[in-house]
Parts: sequence; C-alpha cells; structure tokens
Amino acid sequence: MKQEKTLPEEKAPAAPSKGKKAWNVISTVLVFALLAVAVSALCVSIAYRVQGQTLTVGGKQWRIVLTGSMEGEAEDSIRTHSLITVRTVPEDEQEAREFFAELEVGDIITFYDTSAGARELVVTHRITEIRQAGGSYAYVTKGDANATHDAAAVLPSEVIGVVTGSNYAAGAFLYFLTSRTGIVVFLIVPAALIMIYEVFNIARMVSRDRQRKREREMEEKQREIDRLRKELEEMQKRGENNE
Repeated sequence: MKQEKTLPEEKAPAAPSKGKKAWNVISTVLVFALLAVAVSALCVSIAYRVQGQTLTVGGKQWRIVLTGSMEGEAEDSIRTHSLITVRTVPEDEQEAREFFAELEVGDIITFYDTSAGARELVVTHRITEIRQAGGSYAYVTKGDANATHDAAAVLPSEVIGVVTGSNYAAGAFLYFLTSRTGIVVFLIVPAALIMIYEVFNIARMVSRDRQRKREREMEEKQREIDRLRKELEEMQKRGENNE
C-alpha cells in the first residue's frame, strides 16, 4: 500500500510575550529620543556657528559670554559662559531713535569694540554714563569686574542691542554642545549607540530565523519518523494476518 507523503504544515510563530513587547516599545522610544537629541544638537551647533557664534531670531539675539568681565555682586551681573538674550537695535529709523533714547545708566549693552584695532570684538558691558550732544548719544561702559572704564565711548552705530536676561545653565550647556567634546557626546555617541542597537537587532533577527528553521527541520524529521513507524506497524500487522 502506497503512502502519500503530506507536506508539513507551517507552524505560526509564537506571539511575543508582554515583556518582549514592553522592551520593544522602550527600545524604540530610546532610539528615537537619541536620534532627536543628535539632530537637535546638530541643528543648534550648526546654526550657532553659521551665525557667527550667535543665534538670532526676529528682534532677539542669543550669545554666550566668553569672559568674566561682567561677573560681580550686582543682581544682573553675568557669569562666564552664560547665555544672554539681547534685544537688538530696530532696523526702522524712528524705532531705533526711540531705542537709544530709552537706554539708561545701569543697562547692559552688547556692542562692537573697535578700539583694539581693525578687528571688531563683541563686548557686553554696563553703561556707566550717557553723553549727549546735538541729538546724538555716546555711551561710557565698564565691565562689572573691571577696575577701569572701557577705552572709548560706544556710539549708536556700534551698539548691537541691550541685554534683557541671562541664563548660566543654558549657556554652559550650549558652550559644551558646540565644543569638540560636546560634539562627540551629543552627535557621535548617539549615532554609535543607534548603530550598535541596529546591529544587535539584525543579529537577533538572524538568530531567531535560524532557530525557527531548526525547529521546522526537527518537526519535519519527527513527522517522517512517525510516518515510518506507522508504516512499520502496518507491515507487521499484515505479516501477522498472513500467518
């Protein structure tokens, strides 16, 4: 009696456990979070460098104070590496006149200092005196930590804007972010972690596929053994009947 060999039925893959599902969700969230951090860090770093060590949006500008000339005991003194917010001089002529008329002694302004030579330096110091002549202004400035006033009075054409606030934590973070170490930490490390995660995922998928293949082969062998055993039993029964 000829036995027909039937093809083994494909076994549906087992549904992942709750623990595996939770891990998949958590790992996916972590990967996207790392990717978001890396992309954000890259965008901020590029924007800060392209705009000349500043971030400018609308009529406001953000800069990092790189020296300690404005450190002092005053409530609005500025620590080194603080991020300052600068309200820039309006482009409209009438609004610019009103801007300069509103400046007072004690205000902190950011300006171009050309007294050291041809190269313009950006300085942030406090106004200690306002000189006015013929409808024009000149601002005497001094750093809170400095013993003397700045060499030359600041003209309106040299003023970038008036400081409206400062944040040391944000500035220290941005300063670190734009440094070589910061680029490694916030760009290269997340990218490396994502690559490692993807390699791990690929290795896990390959291992899982191999395991499923081995299981299918074992099942096929077991079915073949069962078929041969059944045929042997039938042959033994026919032999007994013939006797």
